[in-house]
Amino acid sequence: MKKTLSIACALIAIVIQSFSQTVDTTDYLQKSKNQKTAAWVLLGVGAALDIAGIITTVSNANKEVENLFEESSVNHGGEIALYIAGTAALAGSLVLFIRSKSNKNKALSLGLDTKQFQQLKNGNLYTGSYPALTLKIGF
Repeated sequence: MKKTLSIACALIAIVIQSFSQTVDTTDYLQKSKNQKTAAWVLLGVGAALDIAGIITTVSNANKEVENLFEESSVNHGGEIALYIAGTAALAGSLVLFIRSKSNKNKALSLGLDTKQFQQLKNGNLYTGSYPALTLKIGF
């Protein structure tokens, strides 16, 4: 029992003294910038695919009007594929814009600070400092 208790206390002491990996504000800002760039690319690709779908639809509509009294059919599969791919790219860009804003807000609200503490040791009062991760919460 004493052995288990001493091992548990030692593990707790090690965990308290160890520091985990911290995420810096520059990491969040870089991630936000990369997401915003990807969002703009997806927005451009999605718009181009939707415009290509519109052009293809107009072209096929003209062919159908010219061949109104003939027995021929036009395949609309390509148009539908362009519309679906373009709309998916536009939706993906919207998600990336939202996540980019979220990461930028995290970067602005998260900071590394140094906090002071006082400790009584051998009858003397010592002042020390430790790194602290601060989070600003706005309402």
